[in-house]
Amino acid sequence: MSELIISGSSGGFLRNIGKEYQEAAENFMRFMNDQGAYAPNTLRDLRLVFHSWARWCHARQLAWFPISPEMAREYFLQLHDADLASTTIDKHYAMLNMLLSHCGLPPLSDDKSVSLAMRRIRREAATEKGERTGQAIPLRWDDLKLLDVLLSRSERLVDLRNRAFLFVAYNTLMRMSEISRIRVGDLDQTGDTVTLHISHTKTITTAAGLDKVLSRRTTAVLNDWLDVSGLREHPDAVLFPPIHRSNKARITTTPLTAPAMEKIFSDAWVLLNKRDAAPNKGRYRTWTGIVLVSGPLSIWLKSRCLWWRSCRKEPGRNRKHLCGICAVAVCLWGLIAA
Repeated sequence: MSELIISGSSGGFLRNIGKEYQEAAENFMRFMNDQGAYAPNTLRDLRLVFHSWARWCHARQLAWFPISPEMAREYFLQLHDADLASTTIDKHYAMLNMLLSHCGLPPLSDDKSVSLAMRRIRREAATEKGERTGQAIPLRWDDLKLLDVLLSRSERLVDLRNRAFLFVAYNTLMRMSEISRIRVGDLDQTGDTVTLHISHTKTITTAAGLDKVLSRRTTAVLNDWLDVSGLREHPDAVLFPPIHRSNKARITTTPLTAPAMEKIFSDAWVLLNKRDAAPNKGRYRTWTGIVLVSGPLSIWLKSRCLWWRSCRKEPGRNRKHLCGICAVAVCLWGLIAA
């Protein structure tokens, strides 16, 4: 299990950090035996940050453990001097704190010098470097309506699948990875609406899961897809599978890959003949359906407010804030209309 952090046996890992920290090492090894408590992406970030920290220490002939506040402060400031984004440095800060927490040691956030260094990094990034949060290009309702018209005319199953995928994505606000896991059996149709049961999301991992009621238009598009694909009789199959070159949907339990889902968005961008936008932090030239953090949807003034961005931090709070904005927008629309 120790391969999460370093190559080699658990015993080697315990020896390498010194006898005086054996209790801390044993605490961390207990965490490694329960890695399933965290998402794979979190564990990947922890591994990458640890390797970066260990390389930095090795280059300066310093011991990587224990993580002293003085060394960590210097590490973060050097990342800042190397023009890494403040959000990237925040991730390094969070992952090293996570490492210390599972070792049973005081976190770096308890040290004033480290906290001040992080505050300085964030402030200088905003005021001196002009850094701004990267934001994906919004998929707007008018775009989706036009895509609906264009894709519905196609005889290619891949286009009809993409049409249904975009509607479900827009209606549910879920991440791409969550949409890819939806199975036909997760749909419960009552009348002209469908309730979609989601077993788990990034932030909801309880047995209760999450239910999403789809709009009538999304339900109609989804029913069109189920009819032409022949998936309705296969409850265990994923709702959006790969399409064979013979123009038949594959009956499979394996979700679409991230590149395949990103292609749905990039193909839609090309279909509407849109110009590539100016890159934002080197990204977001087109719709990408970016993994884990999707692009934001525009706010609809007429009592519709949906957001395509899945916030990594406090999604509930952000969505409540968005609904507050929508309420103001609806009031303004009423005043204008009057």
